[in-house]
Amino acid sequence: MKTKILRRQEGFTLLEIIVTLIITSILGTMLVSMTGGALTRSTEPAIRTMEVHTMNEVADSVSRAYRELGSVSDLQADITSGLFNVSASGINIVVTAGATGYGTGANPVEGSAPNDLLKVTITGSSGLVYTLLLGDIEI
Repeated sequence: MKTKILRRQEGFTLLEIIVTLIITSILGTMLVSMTGGALTRSTEPAIRTMEVHTMNEVADSVSRAYRELGSVSDLQADITSGLFNVSASGINIVVTAGATGYGTGANPVEGSAPNDLLKVTITGSSGLVYTLLLGDIEI
């Protein structure tokens, strides 16, 4: 009588390895497609915080310049020349100014009365807007 020798199989076959790689690649592709947008947008809060900080610095610079110059027209000339515009690290900040008068009530109205106020608008690249009203008003 012949006896059979049972051999124990150890390891994986080539077919098992290939099937495992295919399943892993499909799952990996699904994972990247679901989280890919989140990974690219993860830097937005940091950039927005830097932009807000830079806009605050620009607003402080404009206020300081107004206190030093003491004149709405001189400050408007500096702003028109682009003195306060910032473009660095992907942040673009544009400062514009327009003379405005003081309308009825407490609301400033564009183009009314004498040019006793200066409306300074600071616009960031992400759409954030700061508005400053500067001028000598007697209450």
